[in-house]
Amino acid sequence: MARARKPAAFIKDPLWYKDAVVYQVHLKSFFDSNNDGVGDFQGLIDKLDYIADLGVNTIWLLPFYPSPRRDDGYDIAEYRGVHPDYGTMADARRFIAEAHKRGLRVITELVINHTSDQHPWFQRARKAKKGSAARDFYVWSDTDDKYDGTRIIFLDTETSNWTWDPVAQQYFWHRFYSHQPDLNFDNPQVMKAVLSVMRYWLDLGIDGLRLDAIPYLVERDGTNNENLPETHAVLKAIRAEIDANYPDRMLLAEANQWPEDTQLYFGGEDGGPGDECHMAFHFPLMPRMYMALAQEDRFPITDILRQTPDIPENCQWAIFLRNHDELTLEMVTDKERDYLWNYYASDKRARINLGIRRRLAPLLERDRRRIELLNSLLLSMPGTPVIYYGDEIGMGDNIFLGDRDGVRTPMQWSVDRNGGFSRADPPSLVLPPIMDPLYGYQAINVEAQQRDPHSLLNWTRRLLSIRKQFKAFGRGTLKMLAPSNRRILAYIREFTTATGETEVIFCVANVSRSAQAAELELSHYAGMVPVEMVGGSAFPPIGQLPYLLTLPPYGFYWFQLATSHQMPSWHQEPVETMPDFQTLVLKRLDTLTASNKRILETESLPAYLPKRRWFASKDATINSIKICYSVPFGDPQRPVLLSEIAVEAGGRTDFYQLPLGFLDEGDFDIALPQQLAMARVRRGPQVGLLTDAFALKQFVLGVLQGLREEQVLPCGDGEIRFQPMAQLADIDLPAEAEVRYLTAEQSNSSAIVGGSMMIKVLRRVSAGMHPELEMGSFLTEQGFTHISAMLGQVSRFDKNGEQYALMVVQRFLDNQGDAWEWTLHTLDRAVRDQIAGGVSLHENQFSALEELEAFNRLLGQRLGEMHMTLAVQTDNQAFAAEPTKPADAKDWTQLISGQVEHALDLLQSRRGDLDRKATALVDQLLGQRKQLVAEVKRLADRTLGGLRTRVHGDLHLGQILVAQGDAYFIDFEGEPARSLEERRSKLSPFKDVAGVLRSFEYATAMTLRNAQSSDSSEAADQARRNISDTYQQSARAVFLEAYREATAELPHAWKDAAGADAALALFSLEKTAYEVAYEAENRPAWLSVPLQGLAALAQQISDGGSQ
Repeated sequence: MARARKPAAFIKDPLWYKDAVVYQVHLKSFFDSNNDGVGDFQGLIDKLDYIADLGVNTIWLLPFYPSPRRDDGYDIAEYRGVHPDYGTMADARRFIAEAHKRGLRVITELVINHTSDQHPWFQRARKAKKGSAARDFYVWSDTDDKYDGTRIIFLDTETSNWTWDPVAQQYFWHRFYSHQPDLNFDNPQVMKAVLSVMRYWLDLGIDGLRLDAIPYLVERDGTNNENLPETHAVLKAIRAEIDANYPDRMLLAEANQWPEDTQLYFGGEDGGPGDECHMAFHFPLMPRMYMALAQEDRFPITDILRQTPDIPENCQWAIFLRNHDELTLEMVTDKERDYLWNYYASDKRARINLGIRRRLAPLLERDRRRIELLNSLLLSMPGTPVIYYGDEIGMGDNIFLGDRDGVRTPMQWSVDRNGGFSRADPPSLVLPPIMDPLYGYQAINVEAQQRDPHSLLNWTRRLLSIRKQFKAFGRGTLKMLAPSNRRILAYIREFTTATGETEVIFCVANVSRSAQAAELELSHYAGMVPVEMVGGSAFPPIGQLPYLLTLPPYGFYWFQLATSHQMPSWHQEPVETMPDFQTLVLKRLDTLTASNKRILETESLPAYLPKRRWFASKDATINSIKICYSVPFGDPQRPVLLSEIAVEAGGRTDFYQLPLGFLDEGDFDIALPQQLAMARVRRGPQVGLLTDAFALKQFVLGVLQGLREEQVLPCGDGEIRFQPMAQLADIDLPAEAEVRYLTAEQSNSSAIVGGSMMIKVLRRVSAGMHPELEMGSFLTEQGFTHISAMLGQVSRFDKNGEQYALMVVQRFLDNQGDAWEWTLHTLDRAVRDQIAGGVSLHENQFSALEELEAFNRLLGQRLGEMHMTLAVQTDNQAFAAEPTKPADAKDWTQLISGQVEHALDLLQSRRGDLDRKATALVDQLLGQRKQLVAEVKRLADRTLGGLRTRVHGDLHLGQILVAQGDAYFIDFEGEPARSLEERRSKLSPFKDVAGVLRSFEYATAMTLRNAQSSDSSEAADQARRNISDTYQQSARAVFLEAYREATAELPHAWKDAAGADAALALFSLEKTAYEVAYEAENRPAWLSVPLQGLAALAQQISDGGSQ
């Protein structure tokens, strides 16, 4: 029977582990009380006050059982005992009692996957009769080829999972070292013995058991022998024993698996009953925290958190930065592993198996800012944090020691002999203490840091004391924010206590080495005051507009969102003035009267439209506005009106989509609908605002519901059709899916729904098939996956069957931003690395230029694959590939010659505003005018026979998303200034290629122009030149090489041998001429960028070819 525990110092809370902060200790290396060179239980008891003062409340002890210690104690030779080096069983009992007296719970190891080959069970088994119960305590085979689908974990030392035993005359199975045979859980006697061992330690007062290596407990033929259903049956039996007799104890799973596989160790999918382990380590999160710092991008963290499934209410993740093993890189992709190895362990001695054997401080090069940042993430992310002994003072490691001993060196207590760990002679120490000048115990030790108020130790204590005061850190929900600055990681932790009080904690971190600003959408918390939790300073209250914060390099804030009575004393409320809206009196919310329409058309909309980004005629005088139709849609209790307006301005009439919705005054806490309001509304005593319905959640969700139901709404002489694609049915949205609006839109309006779909409202309405719908549908049907897959569309059809596209719904791509921002960010890193002479003295960097080269190569491949897809044989005439004919060449000659002439005219008119170097280039180009214009016709004629297909048409790095390091193409609507017919025309694929190449030129120019840095020293300028030159040559070369390889089978039938080069030169000329005109008319300061490109093309032509 279970022995009743004394009431002791603990609140009786079976979920105590959710509020735990765990301190991981290695007995042998912590403190030696008897000066024999090995740490022991008495030494740990002597230092319990230090651990309690640190602010943790749980101690995790590594194995202390009798063992040959060939695997640092994980090779257990006797489960019911203490290794004589560490003390006696009496010492162990006294330690448990002393820890409990100080409010510290104790977790220890239950290593049930294997034992030492010295264990009496194995000695008995190897001598027992083959097939007997005693022999079958372990897993045996006559051959070593059984279970051949199983991976070898310790690749550095083991070549097989089977080892021959000369005594048993059979092979025994081991997932780890060959001196650690695996127990056979198919034998009921093994289960009985394991439960007996577990009860023994729980009866002694142990609070939790870490189950080592549990994914590998059971073996079955034809599987990889990980995560088997039979393994879960074993864990359920262990948990049942805990629940029946030890309800306040805890099981912690060490399952080094992906989150969806680890989820099963809590007991069941999708929440499940939670009837296996109470806790499990979140192995994939840890390396991605380091990756986010290396890449200066939050994506690795947000990406893995999004992939992390929900777990049962009674369960908890355990999270950590470092532990007694290597920094394991098993749960990352091969590409990510190479990146982390190159960045954090360029010295190959620091690598072991699939990981890095370094401590926290050396990994981060003693950078206090990064150490504090990672600790702030550890202590505020969802889960129970685990701190490894010594990391609180920034201890170093010794990679010259074997195996993982380099991170298990003695704790550094003082400047005394052996760092205060032991008075023994140095040769007799269990491991040598660190003695180098940076991390040696003379420089890094507890005694010195206790006396220094600004030490890492005292900083850690302060942060832990703050964390202890809030349940939200351990038990709260997590809501990720998505600031447009990707170097900022921001999230909200929220928890409602049993008494109904709500804790809201807002965490924000800068993962970049440079100061950053962030605008955060926090209007849901409008009126609340962020109080910085470390210093207690109140910040200005949150309002309806984005909340602006600035953070220093690697800075972080924890804010408690408090009520307005904590407003800072210096804060002055701005005078609020209500906009002078017209008031519409409505009888019904789903109908606009003639009077309502007149007020909107003549008073409200003329003032409203010029303020909208999507309105094209901002500078022209509006002559008239007419509401073409207003069709009720959605929930009858909260209807919205689908509507279009005709705007006559600048001598032409354009049609825009402007759905209308009603915002009740009770919903005025939502920011966006108020910002987009155009009039007041009153219906009886009910008052509100008429706003752009796109900003209302019910409109967005209503469109998705309309697509699922394939609704058809009458609209004048025609109808509005909701047309889903088959893929829509595959996506399940929660009832209250989150809607996040994208603010950087120009010609359209987009929102992300539930993190899985994106709805795009096409503001400008034109007759004909919209290229976004057409291209998206075709590529989705053809199985091309590197786009936002089409899920559905909403269109209006008039009485003649003419289509007018209104909305597109696509799958949302969780991404790292567009390739333009990503490229500039990575080039910026490359420049700063060059200025710094490498990331560190060890040059442990993974070159940012290598990242760019790898991406550009992949981009060339993906573009080639898309062009191959667009060239497939099809009955769809809009996509059937055609050869370039003389008529096409003539059209291109006329169009591109005109653009070149226009560009040269603009250069001539702007000549006086340019510097001497640019003026010389202009003069050179003007002197080549005739030759250049003639060359357009010659190039166009050489493209005969080349394939014409549908292309993207407006491709540049801003139209490409970066996701998991791969490229995805977006925005197929073409150039908005062109007609739909022009945008749907077939062109040479080299139009897209030229667009990307010109984008590379602009990225180079941005780097050279020092656009993101204030360092203008000669060394910095030289670094920018070096990086931009290397990038410019590399980007073009690898992109074109990969593109040509991917399109080798494209069925061009060039009449000219150099047709492909001619086509590339022709469309490069077109793009460059377009850029000259654009910059001359809009950004004269940037005119030199396309001017240099045009001059280079002209030089290439005058040199006699289009190569």
